[in-house]
Amino acid sequence: MQDLVIRNATLWDGTGSPARPGHTIHLHGDTVAWIGPESSPHALSLPRGAGTMTIDAAGRWLLPGLIDLHVHLTFDPRDPDFLRVATLTPVAEAAFRGAHHARLMLEAGFTGVRDMGAFGDANVAVRRAIDAGWITGPRLATAGVFVTVRGGHADLALKQDVAVAQGIAVTGIDAVRDAVRSRAQRGADWIKVLATAGVMTGGGAPVGACLWEDDELAAAVSTATRLGRKVAAHAHGADGIRAAAEAGVATIEHVTMADTASVEAMSRNRTVLVPTFSAAQSVVREARAGRLSPSSTAFALEMGPRHVASFRMAREAGVRVGFGTDIGVPGTVFGSNGGEFALMVDAGMTPEEALLSATRYAAEILGWSRAGTLAHGQWADAILVDGDPLADVSCLADLSRIHLVILGGRPVADRRPESTAA
Repeated sequence: MQDLVIRNATLWDGTGSPARPGHTIHLHGDTVAWIGPESSPHALSLPRGAGTMTIDAAGRWLLPGLIDLHVHLTFDPRDPDFLRVATLTPVAEAAFRGAHHARLMLEAGFTGVRDMGAFGDANVAVRRAIDAGWITGPRLATAGVFVTVRGGHADLALKQDVAVAQGIAVTGIDAVRDAVRSRAQRGADWIKVLATAGVMTGGGAPVGACLWEDDELAAAVSTATRLGRKVAAHAHGADGIRAAAEAGVATIEHVTMADTASVEAMSRNRTVLVPTFSAAQSVVREARAGRLSPSSTAFALEMGPRHVASFRMAREAGVRVGFGTDIGVPGTVFGSNGGEFALMVDAGMTPEEALLSATRYAAEILGWSRAGTLAHGQWADAILVDGDPLADVSCLADLSRIHLVILGGRPVADRRPESTAA
């Protein structure tokens, strides 16, 4: 088992403690074995010699590995026709694409990821390949295939020029329960329900309406709970946000058109908001450039101006926030996930709140008790950053300043101009 010792780091450990300069961390295998000040007597007795890599951090900031709670690894963000790509791309090709994108995210400092939906369970295949050691990628939780209703967001039948052998849309509580069981059987860690219409597939429904009946949403949550899964809900409009929160979903993605009643329901039910500002900004940019369909353009331009106001309303109501980008939708770029931090700060969060949303809080949402913080016994996932992210959070979006990425005690991306091994 390899030992990795990082000395002379400014430690921000994600536990709520302030940043502390002059710290050393000892990673033994995939676990944090010891962490403390350079002046501690224990620091002098750490392993040296063959089998130990020693790195001088030179005062750089050492943080827990970052976690993105909303990505689509198997999508192609370069193509604005979401449904065409989804329906015409072979599952094996999508999985290969997902493996490539997973590596890009890891190299950007994201050692944990929640994939929020893929066609053909291609994201499950990526997770299994990572777990088996066949490919290198972040720790991955997946939602498998989304669950939607007829005529809803991502209902493939909306794409009339593509022959679809089997749709993913359901109607009624029995079909919902069967769909949830099927997702779990096929390897999904989370269940993703599409409670409202969406930008990229549109449909005939208004974007603000809830497309599910209350008993259907309740059936999704109760069935998932029996199977040891949590439910995440895509929801733009206030009706969908409120209904999903009242049904007991764990997280709601986007929340672009909230009102007082919907954010109150989220607060009362302790529902987590994953805002995905990166995707919202990208699709608005794509819409203004004329690269989206007319219906998608209309949705994007309607929701864009309301997103930050909804986020601030939710924060004022005490809603907890988890970090998520929705990277994978048109106009986004894999590896640029760190740009979300500046958008969250622009919307009213402090840099520390934004960082916590991508470390300790994100790990808690996923149920990963050994992730999100740097402390004895935790997973040895960390990043070494050139800059103070509490003063300038944009340093987390600059790959040249993410000098080292460590996953399970092993460096997987090293951009340091110097290194010392002993």
